[in-house]
Amino acid sequence: MENAGKIDRWLFWPLLVSLGGVTILRLVCELPGIVSFVLIPLSFLLYAVTTVVVFAVSVIYAAKKRPRKAISVALAVVIPALLWLPIIWVAECVHLGLTVGVEQLGHSKPDESGFAAYDWSVGFAGQNTFLIYDRTDQIALPMAQHKNPSDDEEGWGEECAGKVRHLLGHYYICNF
Repeated sequence: MENAGKIDRWLFWPLLVSLGGVTILRLVCELPGIVSFVLIPLSFLLYAVTTVVVFAVSVIYAAKKRPRKAISVALAVVIPALLWLPIIWVAECVHLGLTVGVEQLGHSKPDESGFAAYDWSVGFAGQNTFLIYDRTDQIALPMAQHKNPSDDEEGWGEECAGKVRHLLGHYYICNF
């Protein structure tokens, strides 16, 4: 009888808050510098704690016989995990806009050959991340298929040729 006057409704705000938070955190963690160096480990910890709390709230709603609210709250953790690749793509496109639009330090401008490299590394030891602009799109090909590789690519061809991930237009992401 205690649930007689309460209506079980779908909740959309937990999902919207979760998607927005994950997207903003992913964008901030992708920017180079000390901010991302600190936020990346904290975001993993925050996500783990939030997951436990959200699932606990979901179990409480399920115990109170409110399945719609329980599912709505549980989806706040599940949907960002399912949409992780599109969230990363959006964050990288925003980062691309900031890099090219704001003229970030530590990059080279495209020259007459139409090639430039932008440092996207966040400071961790190990993996280096670079945004590559290649008007000829040869960086996506294996090194053997490049025309004039040493002239146009400023040494990036050996490291990134055929191992880049296409982002948008003539922009590629190289991790090594």
